[in-house]
Amino acid sequence: MAEDKKTLKKSFWSPARILATGLVVGLIVIAACRSDVDTNLKLALPGSTAASKVVPRDFDVPTLDGRTFKLSEYRGKVVVVDFWATWCPPCREEVPQLVRLAEQNRTRGIEVIGLHIDDQGRSPESAIKRFISQYEINYTVGMASNEMFTDYLGTVEDTIPQTLVFDRKGNAVAHFVGYDKSHARKLDEAVNLALAGS
Repeated sequence: MAEDKKTLKKSFWSPARILATGLVVGLIVIAACRSDVDTNLKLALPGSTAASKVVPRDFDVPTLDGRTFKLSEYRGKVVVVDFWATWCPPCREEVPQLVRLAEQNRTRGIEVIGLHIDDQGRSPESAIKRFISQYEINYTVGMASNEMFTDYLGTVEDTIPQTLVFDRKGNAVAHFVGYDKSHARKLDEAVNLALAGS
């Protein structure tokens, strides 16, 4: 009986099974390390002339103080566009980096624009203003409609935050979905790449 168990144990861990197990473990590790940063984008800011790019509509974006702006007004600058909401924990983690990017790079021609998503009244204007004050947001904040969100990001992935980096020509150079500690370095690198390529 002990001999049968020993034989069974040997035959279970054959070289083929060991190889297959190693392959499966390797695929799991690769999937877990999958980057949620896209750098092969075919998106451009409104007003761009690149024929091979998708150019979203040029929305009139309202602000909390009653003004409006269009993203096409920022052509010629490196633009960081962040779709976010007050109730989103990863958005709260990302905001300090966006504040830093805006503060340290304004003279280098970088504009950070926060676009609060349309969350069907979940974030009243008072909550958004409180959030801006609490996090000392020093960049333009606009209110994105659902149409604007889907024009820029599509309908497949509705996670927030989603952050886009555009170079001075208006071409998107990076798209971040969500936010964690690894994004901080990657976002800085994308901004520097956009600056260097301009």
